[in-house]
Amino acid sequence: MKRIPIAHVIFPRPSLARPVPEFAWEAARRAAQAPDLDVAVYVPVPVPALRALTGAARRRRGAPAWPEGLERALLALTPRPVLVPYVPVPRRSTEAAAAAVAAHLLRQPSQPRLVQGSFLDEGGYAATRVAGVLGVPSVVVAHGTDVRAARGEVSGVGRTRRARAALARADRVLAMSNRMAQDLVALGVRAPVVPFTSSAERFRLAAHFPRHRQVLFVGRLSVAKGVPVLLEAFARLGRRDTTLRLVGPRADYPVEAELARLGLEGRVTVDAELPQEELPKIYGKATCLALPSQAEGLPCVAVESLLVGRPVVATRVGGLPELVRADTGALVEVGDVGGLAAALDAVLEQVSGGRYETEALRSAALPFAWEASGPRMVQVVRGLIG
Repeated sequence: MKRIPIAHVIFPRPSLARPVPEFAWEAARRAAQAPDLDVAVYVPVPVPALRALTGAARRRRGAPAWPEGLERALLALTPRPVLVPYVPVPRRSTEAAAAAVAAHLLRQPSQPRLVQGSFLDEGGYAATRVAGVLGVPSVVVAHGTDVRAARGEVSGVGRTRRARAALARADRVLAMSNRMAQDLVALGVRAPVVPFTSSAERFRLAAHFPRHRQVLFVGRLSVAKGVPVLLEAFARLGRRDTTLRLVGPRADYPVEAELARLGLEGRVTVDAELPQEELPKIYGKATCLALPSQAEGLPCVAVESLLVGRPVVATRVGGLPELVRADTGALVEVGDVGGLAAALDAVLEQVSGGRYETEALRSAALPFAWEASGPRMVQVVRGLIG
């Protein structure tokens, strides 16, 4: 069988532990498993000579700089990507990266029949530009913040412009959740729902809850992810034997200072961002996951927690109400410290009382895992190739 070449454009993350968004990488991996598709992943990376300069600019706006060894971390991934160097242009780096990928593909003897990318204002935008140069269709995946960018709700004129351009140029837009599909309709785009989350194969069931009570948070330690609200709510919990574990990269919130102010030293542990292969064990040691974000699309961490068999306490935003129900956890309003504390208390007590069955929690998450959504994504790709 002659395999059809397709290209995935994935932008890297400034992290050696997790150098790419796993859900975007899993999309490429799932497409590569199709017998009729020949998938190549193209990762634009800023040229090393200019990284110190761009790193300073990134730090000024609160973003981490590019780490040493990024190329080695990327080339260790499967499928092995093609790294495309580009010159980062102030306020136009995404555009420069897209041009570099297009130029690279134009020089190849065999060119892709379709280009795919995630995030409307980044990989999705680049995918539409590259596809336009090559004269092939494009598929872009809308997530969470990028849809808000398209609505003009996120700072940065460039992000809004790129997100809207991706929606206008893409041959097909995929939505992560039904709520996101509704948001895209309001922007004039109809999008099939294909969750880009996590693999049930990788996040296996931990059949038994731990003896101790631990609340787990996985994500960026930031105000937007609700960390201040979580710490305030955790300080109100009645039982003092409950612990809280925060796992994720630092951001704009002084965690240690707040722990001291709230008298939580000794009850809260703070870990840096971890490789994804370590996360199933982390979920298995927890009693429940807390995710009090101000905004979300369809967060992978909620799916991962349920796949491992742990309930979720989250805010009623984005696609979370489609995943978190009375039988899988609890939902609270954004910023409601008292409501979050009460919900955590209730879920922890329900776990102790045998209210949740780990197998049922996992079953609720399976329709959102890659094993279910991968074939739907491949079907969309095949339909566009024709």
